[in-house]
Parts: sequence; structure tokens; C-alpha cells
Amino acid sequence: MIQSTRRPFLWGVSTSAFQIEGHVKNDITDWESLGRFRTKTEDPIYNQGADHWNRWEDDFALLKELQINSYRFSVEWARIEPQRGRFDQSALDQYSRMVDRLLELGIKPMLTLHHFTHPTWFHEQTPWHSPASVEAFARFTEKVVDRIGDRVPLFVTINEPMVWLLAGYLDAKFPPGHRDVHLLADALYNMLAAHVRAYDIIKSKNPHCEVGIANNFIVFKSAHKWNPLDKKIKRLIHSFYNMCIVDAFRDNAVRIKFPFIMDYHKPIALDDKLDFWGVNYYYRMHVRFKLSLKYPFELFFRDRSGSGFTDLGWEIYARGLGKVLQWLAPTGKPLYVTENGIATQDDAKRLQYMTQHLSILEESIRTNPQLRGYYYWSLIDNYEWLVGYKARFGLYEVDYENGLQRTLRPSGRFFADYIRNLNNTRAET
Repeated sequence: MIQSTRRPFLWGVSTSAFQIEGHVKNDITDWESLGRFRTKTEDPIYNQGADHWNRWEDDFALLKELQINSYRFSVEWARIEPQRGRFDQSALDQYSRMVDRLLELGIKPMLTLHHFTHPTWFHEQTPWHSPASVEAFARFTEKVVDRIGDRVPLFVTINEPMVWLLAGYLDAKFPPGHRDVHLLADALYNMLAAHVRAYDIIKSKNPHCEVGIANNFIVFKSAHKWNPLDKKIKRLIHSFYNMCIVDAFRDNAVRIKFPFIMDYHKPIALDDKLDFWGVNYYYRMHVRFKLSLKYPFELFFRDRSGSGFTDLGWEIYARGLGKVLQWLAPTGKPLYVTENGIATQDDAKRLQYMTQHLSILEESIRTNPQLRGYYYWSLIDNYEWLVGYKARFGLYEVDYENGLQRTLRPSGRFFADYIRNLNNTRAET
């Protein structure tokens, strides 16, 4: 096990507000009330979540137990701006107290502004496919930054924009529930424009902080090595899903090209306003060409690595983490692994998953001086969008049947020991 010698490496865990806080009404709770997900909003467990909004001080004590030196979390837009243009100062004050407490504990905050959810008014009044969304996000950002931006050294403006866009504008699994690739492209463009506005606002208040985007990356593999059509469609999907946003910052243009489906090209003044890339990595997917103009490919999971599947059916493929970090090395930007974790009821499998991925991480630290941090997902068990509370990602178990008690899993003890040993090794050298 090694430690980066260039600067203190950030070891942390990640969460998102909506997935653990509870007690909020937003676009997802409205969506749930329509029966779109498996858990209904009238379910009391759903409404209280893990009750982090009321238990955050106790949960922050768990961070120290894990030996981490950074914590990635998000603010809930609907809690801060429940009505358009009307802000809840008490919510901002609580997030401010959270930041102060992290700093008191010696834990560096990484704050995410947008992690999938929106106020109930957003999609009707300022949807992402409308330019009005840029101003709405800028106004929200300014309120947050005015209250806590001076004390936050790391900001993620938008979490997994491509995941959210596909769910909201192609699969119709998230609100606003569209199936329109042209609206998707416009929404992507506006999200990136919103990032630029947020970047400028944050930097004006705190010029020394780092501002980035956390992007989800998937390793795609051709189903058949001998089939050139499988290879071609794999390259197209990789270019769109993994590299479209990365390339936009390189080219100052949003380009989406799929034969017979879309050819979108629109200049955008991003002007390198990105200080780091956040890497969210979980799995590998396999790609097969299909003879269809509407859906000319099939994506599926297969256990080719021999490491098995998560409880969500995802293929465990640790080497993919190293591949993604290699893809991003040419950007020259600092890299943080902002999410990496497994949904499983079997903590022995979680331990195996962590050991495999941390081994790949160690190799990457040796070869890539841009790599500056690793955040496991997640601190505690949380709500997982399409499946409710069945997917268990946490280093701490949440007992939803018995008072939401938190219990450290062996995998959590392993992670704490791993970080402690690294720190001891560094102190000795």
C-alpha cells in the first residue's frame, strides 16, 4: 500500500442529500407518488429516509471512526428553494453548520450542488432543455455559495449529468420523463452552460477552491471480438457516454453523433472552466449490435471477469477503474474517484470488491500523479433511485426496521484500518 507524496491524498466517502436526509418534497417524491419507482411516498421509511437531516451530527462522528480526511456530500435544492425565488434560510444555516463541523473534525468538505433532484417547480418552469434552467441554477448556486462557499475547498457542480439525462430524457425513468434525443442534447448543452455560470460564481467568492464535474464512466466491451459491427457500436457508445462531456471541454463544443439517430454540433464557451474530473466508476457492460434503426445495439451484463455481480446485477470489473483513469490522464486535470462502491447484502463480497478496486487504485497512484483522492460510496445505506432501500451500499448498515440504528460493517473496519495503516506508513517514512 502506498501514499501519494505530492500532497495529502484524500480518502473519503460520498453521500447525496436526497438519498439519506429524508423529510423533503421534490421532483422525485412527486414522481414516486405516481408509482414510477418501487417505493411509494406514503411509505414512512421513504419519507424519513435514513433521517440524516436530523441525525447528521451523530453521522459525522462516524466519519472520524473511518479515519477519512474528506467527505463528499450534497445540498438538496428543493429544501433550499422550495418555491421559485424563495429561499429557506434555516436550511442554508444547517448546511453551514454541517460544513463548520466537518472543518472542526479536520475533514475536508467536497460539496455537490446538483445530485439528480430538483424542486417541484423546476421541470414545469425552468426545465433543463430550456435556457431558463441556466439562470435558475445560477441563482441557486449563488445563494449556497454566499452562505458557505468561503469554507468549501472542493465543489462538484453537477453529478453524473449523462446518467440523469438518459434517465430523464431517453428512458423516461426520471422526471421530466421525456423520450426525445433532441431535448436531451439541448439539456446537456444547458447543463454545461450552467456549470460555467456556477464555476464563475464559486470562483468569485472563493478563488482558491477547486470546481469540477463528477462524471459516471462505464467500461464497454464488444460482445464478440470477431464482429466489426459490435466493435463499431461499442466505440460510438463510448464516445457518447464516456467522452462527450470530456471532449466538450477540449473542443468548446457539444457533439453527439449516432448514424441515423442524431448529428448534434453546437459551440459552447466552456473555456477550460474545470479544475478537476470526478470519476464515478461501478461496472462494465457488454455491447451487441442489433439490426434496428431505432435501437441499433443491446447492452447487457456478463460475468467475464469471474468476480460476479452486485445485487443490482452489475458486473464487478475492478480493472475498469484503472482504464477510466487512463482515459482521463491526457486531459491534464487532477482526478478524484468521487464514487466507487457495491450494492450487496453480503459484506464478504463488499470486502472483496474493495480489496480489488483499492489494488487497482494503488497501481494508478504509482503511475498517475494527477490522482488526488478516493471516495467510497457510501457512508451509510441509502435510498437507491429505482429500487428503494434494498440496495445496500453503506459501510454502515442502517436498520430500517429498528430505529434506523447505524452499525459498522466489517468492510467499514477494513477501510478504516487500510487508511490508518497508510497514515502510519507515511509517518514512519
